[in-house]
Amino acid sequence: MDVTQFNDKQLDILKQFREAVRDCQLPNSEDAYLARWLIARDFDLTKAEKMLRNSLEWRRRYKIDSLREDFKPPDVLRKYFSAGFVGRDKLQSPLWITRYGKSDMKGILRSTKKKDFVMYVVYLVETSIWRVTSDPQKYKRSPGAIVQTTIIFDLEDLSMQHITNKQAVDAAIKIIQIYEANYPECLSRVFVINAPKIFSIGYPILKPFIHERTRNKISIFSHEPKQWKAAILAEVDPEELPVCYGGTLTDPDGNPNCITMVNMGGEVPKSYYFSGKPDTSNKKSLTIASGSKEHLEFQVEHQGDVLKWNFHCEDSDICFAVYRKRENELIPIVPHERIECQISAEEGEIICDETGVYVVEFDNNFSYLRSKKVWYSVKVESFSSKMENCNRFDSL
Repeated sequence: MDVTQFNDKQLDILKQFREAVRDCQLPNSEDAYLARWLIARDFDLTKAEKMLRNSLEWRRRYKIDSLREDFKPPDVLRKYFSAGFVGRDKLQSPLWITRYGKSDMKGILRSTKKKDFVMYVVYLVETSIWRVTSDPQKYKRSPGAIVQTTIIFDLEDLSMQHITNKQAVDAAIKIIQIYEANYPECLSRVFVINAPKIFSIGYPILKPFIHERTRNKISIFSHEPKQWKAAILAEVDPEELPVCYGGTLTDPDGNPNCITMVNMGGEVPKSYYFSGKPDTSNKKSLTIASGSKEHLEFQVEHQGDVLKWNFHCEDSDICFAVYRKRENELIPIVPHERIECQISAEEGEIICDETGVYVVEFDNNFSYLRSKKVWYSVKVESFSSKMENCNRFDSL
């Protein structure tokens, strides 16, 4: 897909769009970047602008622009979540392979936080885009070409464990929502292969969250190698594709699975699992009745002070948010989010740009059956003290 293929009306809308968002700090100033949002919203200028501005706020909130440098993927994800870059398709888009069926999602999500797993996938997406934009000669990319990715999604060995594990399903839905909202038109094709019969149980759960435009790019094949290999080879040259998927690419030692590029997943050793319950020492407890919420107020005396939190919930999850109080209004600072924190504690901090009262919220409104017990530590730390601690650490 290329901006040079736009007609005069579409080019005029693109020009108007650039003018409408000129106040925004864009991660990419190319026409191709702006075109993605217009295409995703059928060239409706108002809807495209809203979508882009929401995404830029998401990037700012989660520091996506520095994710490739700052995010350190947990070992268990690098070793046991099977996803990797192998080459290019015939349109010079990056080709990724995910062996989801061979990934022990239950073990992975007992060893790392769901939000870290989700952020790891975002990290892979950002890496894919960076590969293309940083090396246009290798990918033979014109300035007007929209960066897209082709994915082979291998479901060999998919089991009911993948489909019935709540955390795995929740993570998949979250990833789809993030991708649809923040990476429009980044997908070229998806080949779902080796889909077992039970896939018909899992896919309907995810389908409502996938935009129709995205669904039209997904081709699903069962255990019929002749069919899916032919479909993939119509889009990918053999030298760019591992032997096990119908190509000629191998590892240096001749391995047809190219495990140096995409690991084979496998069962996660229990040594990676979170051990026991989170520590309750130096924490206070709070019981939140079913269908209710609790607010804790903290006074911030100096601009730049740091509000820090560490909490976990006994045997369940809890919704968490941070607000700044302004008269009778609560201004959202950390967005309301349901947190799985019964196995490992949730930690975080924000730099307070303004003085005043900050409100930490624990919300159990979604649960009408039982109360929740939360163990928490929340404190305000001066920014100067934080920097002194960092300098002390750096000098060690």
